[in-house]
This record gives sequence, structure tokens and C-alpha cells, in this order.
Amino acid sequence: MADATSPSITLQDIEPMTFKAMLVFMYTDELPGDQELGDSPTEIMKHLLAAADRYALDRLKLMCARKLWDNISVGTFASTLACAETYNCPELKSKCIDFFAVEKNLKKIIFTEGFMWLVQKFPSLAAKLKERIEA
Repeated sequence: MADATSPSITLQDIEPMTFKAMLVFMYTDELPGDQELGDSPTEIMKHLLAAADRYALDRLKLMCARKLWDNISVGTFASTLACAETYNCPELKSKCIDFFAVEKNLKKIIFTEGFMWLVQKFPSLAAKLKERIEA
């Protein structure tokens, strides 16, 4: 009951920029522009995807997934796929796996530190990637 009389509320596990972006979405049904997201809009999108999953904002979750997919690269592949797996985003996960299966991407991705981290932290994803390549 102390929160009801307090002039402020402290939220745990969410950065102020992420919370602000979530509020913008809740009031406007739109994502903030990249210029409003600071120096690393892709990282904010990953945090926003996590918040959308946590607070069951399915439309926001889908919009974040699309934005992450639009910005996927060899360098962001591992963290984006880990995010999709962690926050139950099957569309993004599927698109990441398809991105990996393209031979020119595969040859570059497997030599990144992010890929080594992904294989160690998510062995089930490593199996899915292998299965997709062998198909």
C-alpha cells in the first residue's frame, strides 16, 4: 500500500529509454523513430521486445521483431536469434534461421564471437541451425 501514496514508482529490470519507448507505443500505437532511440536503436529494440514479452504487449512484440529483422546483419545475427529464442518470438527466430542458411551469411557468421557465444548458451539453437543447413 505504500506505493499508492508514494509520489514515484520504481520499476525493476527496465531501462528508462525502453520504458519511454513502451509508453510512446501504448499511447500512439507506433514505435519511436530511430533518432528518438539514441545511439543504438537495435539494442533498444531488443530491450523493448523483452518488455513487450514481459507485459504481454503482443503488437509491440511483433513490431519490434519486424524492426530487428529489418536490421539483421552478420554482426547482429547471434544476439537477435538469442533474443527471439529467449522472448518466444517464433517469426523472428524463423527468419534468423533462414538468414543463417544463406551460404554467404553462414560462412561469415560462423567465425564471429557472437556465434560461438550462441552455440555455448543455446545448444538447442545450434542443433536447429545444423538441421536447417542439412535440409
